[in-house]
Amino acid sequence: MFHMILNDNKDWIDTVWNKLDKKLSKTAIKSRYKLPYTTINGIHDDSKDNILNWTNGFWGGLMWLMYVGTGRECYKITAETSEKLLDEAFKHMQEWHHDVGFMWHLTSGVNYRLTGNIDSKNRNLIAAMSLMSRYNISGDYIRCWNDGTWGEKVAGWSIIDCMMNIPILYWASKEIGDARFAKIAMRHADMTMRDHVRADGSVNHIVVHDTEKPNAVLGVRKGQG
Repeated sequence: MFHMILNDNKDWIDTVWNKLDKKLSKTAIKSRYKLPYTTINGIHDDSKDNILNWTNGFWGGLMWLMYVGTGRECYKITAETSEKLLDEAFKHMQEWHHDVGFMWHLTSGVNYRLTGNIDSKNRNLIAAMSLMSRYNISGDYIRCWNDGTWGEKVAGWSIIDCMMNIPILYWASKEIGDARFAKIAMRHADMTMRDHVRADGSVNHIVVHDTEKPNAVLGVRKGQG
């Protein structure tokens, strides 16, 4: 069925892909030394002054996707440059959060998978170790932010977004043969099904846990919706 859909829409897909390549091959060079978050008057802004922004791995990840699809060196160079710009975040590790998967698995993780770059592997492992360290053993959840973030006590908060970051834990578990990473990912996923997913299939964005008691929910926060 999937192949039939692709074949039936091949002309449209090829047209869109060529348009993307035509535009992004130029933008890859223009924005090579930026970590874009959005555009202002048609020009990329730069998140280097907010090096821990959760979206800072998206640009490098997009460049790797375009490189895989086209083989153009301009995309690979920009992806590698983006990854190196993120090294500044290692100077602020005490401020890291649950979105390290977004930041490094899309950049360093892909680089290592495609090229075997050991520096990229190490960056990704450090990010995975950071995420694993956020696991609250007593409360049985991965904490999203450090206490005091947003001017609130957030040590008991877990967030639905973390489910899109835990793949880096499964990767690390397989890469270095350490089952602890995968087990923590699974425990967090089990908690998410239990405490975040509502009866109608919608989800609580943020759940507030008792930091000392497993399966103890103190409340929920609306967050982004």
